[in-house]
Amino acid sequence: MKQRAAAGILLILAIFIFCGQIAARTPENGIRRQAPDKASRGGRFYYDEEMNPFYPKLAPYWKVKDGYINGNCTWYAWGRACEIAGKKLPHAFTGDAGTWWETNQREGWYPYGQEPKRGAVVCYRTHVAVVEQVSPLIVSESGWNVAKDRKNIVFHCGSPWRESETPKGYIYPE
Repeated sequence: MKQRAAAGILLILAIFIFCGQIAARTPENGIRRQAPDKASRGGRFYYDEEMNPFYPKLAPYWKVKDGYINGNCTWYAWGRACEIAGKKLPHAFTGDAGTWWETNQREGWYPYGQEPKRGAVVCYRTHVAVVEQVSPLIVSESGWNVAKDRKNIVFHCGSPWRESETPKGYIYPE
């Protein structure tokens, strides 16, 4: 009887520990608050050439001729859009961030509009980010600033970097 009780208590403890570990790995409300790494949940959407057309050239630690940013915004936004969708999206943007809005309008790949929605890619004149939450507006983005040591991903999650700039619009990958 004591052995059964002890086994039952151990089973309950194991369940609580397991559930706690799973909860610790799941971002709050599905919001990515940290830069992705290869081992992170969804890392394949960022660090696999088959998934992300911007890897490795515009991924972290790559040095571009003019010293541009480690973890370019296009690399991150494409990876995050695929991560939220849970799959590789069927049509990939391959140009710089400033071309995504017009390319999508011209090609008709994804719905688009002027309202932020969870998972939407927000397009600025020279930058892209991903909407993590609508109210209040929270975006995640990479490459919005240059790292002093040029070794770390410049990642941001919070109010949009370009708050003072009106976005061209939002692309809604599905």
